[in-house]
Amino acid sequence: MNSRILAVLLCGLTTAVSAKDVEITPTCVGAVCQQAFDSVAEDLVAVIDYKALGPAEATGLTGFGIGAVMSYVPVDVEADWQQVTGQDFSGLGLVGLQVTKGLPLDLDIGAFYTTVPGTDVDVYGAEVRYAFLPGSTTMPALSLRGSYVTVAGVDSFDLESKALELAFSKGFGPITPYVGVGYVWGEAEADPSTGLRKAEVEDTKATIGVRLSLGLFELTPEVGQVGDNVTYALRLGFSV
Repeated sequence: MNSRILAVLLCGLTTAVSAKDVEITPTCVGAVCQQAFDSVAEDLVAVIDYKALGPAEATGLTGFGIGAVMSYVPVDVEADWQQVTGQDFSGLGLVGLQVTKGLPLDLDIGAFYTTVPGTDVDVYGAEVRYAFLPGSTTMPALSLRGSYVTVAGVDSFDLESKALELAFSKGFGPITPYVGVGYVWGEAEADPSTGLRKAEVEDTKATIGVRLSLGLFELTPEVGQVGDNVTYALRLGFSV
């Protein structure tokens, strides 16, 4: 599964590198154009939605992790992207850095910075996670995550997302599978000159992944679903 996800990510990132900056420059008008923009907004919210890339367990006051992250999301309807941006997109990839820190009372916080390779698009996100069940060698972990993500570097529209997610995980030696379910709220607002109304997105989300730990080193592949979009993500990093 790891090699398959990595291949998908690398293929997607190659596409993203060759793309121009993501800008809203409609080649359509009227209701058809608004419908296409709403579809693009669904894709974009799936792209930026906070990816867990880790188990549900509390890491404690001394817990700390840092890793390089990659994600890729195929677009749902390529023709809609052509109408809204004037460019051909089959998918969007992000690459960047994610950090997590454990706190008292079974709380963890995290943040990430990613960019769309070959563009000026930057994505920033933060999370707070509370573990109802902190997890141990014998007990599973159950946690609730709240996250917020925003985008910079695109002059023609504003984009943000919020999410709540319930996650469950259980470690088996160096392997810790995890699953999550939740809900995502997003907004994409184009420049008034485009004539497009704000697109509001509300979608369910589901996640499945596994943390592979070798000492301090970790590898975490993850597959998710946000609305109609499948998401692929990978983290390579260290944690204590």
